[in-house]
Amino acid sequence: MAQLASGSQVYGVDFPPSQYDQDWTVQANIASTSYASGTPEVAVSITAPTSGKVLVCLGAGIRNNASPATNERAVVTYRVLEDGGNGDVFTSESAYRGIISPGPVVASTYAYRGTFSLERGLTPGRQYYIQMRHRSTSGGGAVDIASRDITVIPVP
Repeated sequence: MAQLASGSQVYGVDFPPSQYDQDWTVQANIASTSYASGTPEVAVSITAPTSGKVLVCLGAGIRNNASPATNERAVVTYRVLEDGGNGDVFTSESAYRGIISPGPVVASTYAYRGTFSLERGLTPGRQYYIQMRHRSTSGGGAVDIASRDITVIPVP
């Protein structure tokens, strides 16, 4: 990947603007153990910077709504699609790059958490679509998500 050396001339395409999306629509009683996008979808389109690297920052309010609480957990993560969402999957969903709700907690309490991951190897100037995704760990339908937000920041 091209790197910007100290003293080199910087152009607008070297650092495209960061992108952000959020939604506070509750995703209730999530039962699927397969990743889904949620309604409405929370996602951003980006142009890869010269470095081919971006920082993906996620935030979510998540809880177990069972009473008494069970060990079911919500997983909130993301995937990266090429060509502005019309191409192949560049990075698949992974709990390792996401947020996982705490274990048994009081059903009325949301845990608000955040994380960030470095995506590298993007083709400079190419369009990518970064989409928040979620699932249940056991499919019991006892997890909710209160908020979802994503910020993608170009990295030198």
